[in-house]
Amino acid sequence: MLWKLLLTTLVMVVSIHEAIGEDQPRLYAGPGRICNVDVVFVIDESWSVSSTWYSLAKQFAIDVLRCCGYLHDVWVGVIPYHCVPRTQVPLGPRDAQPIHMMMREGGLTRTGVAIRFMKDTSNFRDDVPRAAIVMTDGYSMDNVAAAATAAMAAGIQMYAVSLGDPGQVDLNALATIAGSPDRVFNMDNPCRVAFRILADLCKSSGVPGCYYAEKDAFLPLGSSFDMRPEMCGECNCSEEGLSCRAVGCPLRNPPCQNPVDIATRCCPVCADDGNVPVGCLYNGAIIPVGEEYKPDDCTTCTCPAAGAEPVCVAQACIALYCPNPVHIVGQCCPVCPGCLYDGVLIPVGSNYKPDPCTFCPCPYAGATVVCAVVDCAAPPCTNVVTPPGQCCPVCIGCEHDDGLILPGQEYEESPCVTCSCPAAGAEPLCVAMACMPLPCDDGNYISIAGQCCPVCDSDAPDGCLYRDGTSTILIPVGVDYKPTPCKLVRCFAAGDDPAVASMDCAPPSCPDPVNIAGKCCPACLSFTYS
Repeated sequence: MLWKLLLTTLVMVVSIHEAIGEDQPRLYAGPGRICNVDVVFVIDESWSVSSTWYSLAKQFAIDVLRCCGYLHDVWVGVIPYHCVPRTQVPLGPRDAQPIHMMMREGGLTRTGVAIRFMKDTSNFRDDVPRAAIVMTDGYSMDNVAAAATAAMAAGIQMYAVSLGDPGQVDLNALATIAGSPDRVFNMDNPCRVAFRILADLCKSSGVPGCYYAEKDAFLPLGSSFDMRPEMCGECNCSEEGLSCRAVGCPLRNPPCQNPVDIATRCCPVCADDGNVPVGCLYNGAIIPVGEEYKPDDCTTCTCPAAGAEPVCVAQACIALYCPNPVHIVGQCCPVCPGCLYDGVLIPVGSNYKPDPCTFCPCPYAGATVVCAVVDCAAPPCTNVVTPPGQCCPVCIGCEHDDGLILPGQEYEESPCVTCSCPAAGAEPLCVAMACMPLPCDDGNYISIAGQCCPVCDSDAPDGCLYRDGTSTILIPVGVDYKPTPCKLVRCFAAGDDPAVASMDCAPPSCPDPVNIAGKCCPACLSFTYS
């Protein structure tokens, strides 16, 4: 028995601590067991992928790294490719700046060559899980399947991200690259990809706390557990790591001749003293009447009466549908290493955003996710847009009765009135031009299309008369006049009626089109990622 071996009081302290770089923020979620992962992005820069999609791919790679957080030691490498791959960012500690600086070269597409290049030249760390994220539209001029199979055989977990408009991507080819359709992602949510990689490759990724190797289980931060029945002592998990203290039993002099093990206590009692409790015998130890004894995390035993057989009840566990479930010290059933929400495993302490307005936190492993939705205040304008990745709509210009005036641009409300926008959401500034009195001999004058001030009839050019509301204007021959943004009037011959044409608008290709002052059709405004 252990207590017989411990002739003197023995104190053993074991410290387990994973260091975190000083340039990273302090982790209040717990020291955890830092998850080491090597990730290489293989990004298609061929002519098959537009420059816009290539820019989005760079930002997506940066966002994936941000989603990993600082709880994990993620090394990153980047290999752009067309017909020839090249190492833009050698595999090493993550740094977003070189990814920002990448320039697209263009060329033919040879994805298979790029995957083989990644497998053969990436300096993966020994004994560290490795992954490759291939970002492409799936169209390649070489054998992608063989290269992807070779990479997976080399221990590289493959993932694919579609790079192109819906319907313009070969999803079957991406599934071949990734080895499974469930490892193929689009670009709408980079955290979904990051969390999937961590869940697949890092058993401890979603459980900040301390790893206890003897039980292959995790101890949450601030928790402790009794080391029985293995030995007498206690283990604690703090921000400094895991520390375990084993303590021997008090000595007797003279030694006890009839020690009796009590299942619920660390040290035996001495029958010579007459203080052995009544109870039930279980594996050579006594379970006292009225006490509970847990021989393991899943079994609870009680003693109904002195000398009776102990009653033991085992807990059953439900099936988990998440990768790499983990055990928590003191809990019977394994839990998902994080919180499972809509097919996404959220690491503990992380927030998952299924859309820009919804935040889904994971407070502890296996918790039920309760999401919060941002309530946006109404912006002080009607022409609003929602920039990509942002939740709330914003004003992007100045409201005018004729539409939106963008900052820095001018709008000609009429030939005599010009308006500008000093700042988004502000009132437009309009300046009117004054006309001098006309010294016409006959006192007759006429307005010319596109001009602020009228002219004397005798000075008017040849053209066509056009009645615009309550007034009549002269449109010179060959001149186009737009009484409204969607109507065009032209004079082909002096004295004739002018030709009038109306413009039809195609359905807008964006969810938030805006009416621009002076423009006929609602416009889709593009935004640049920063």
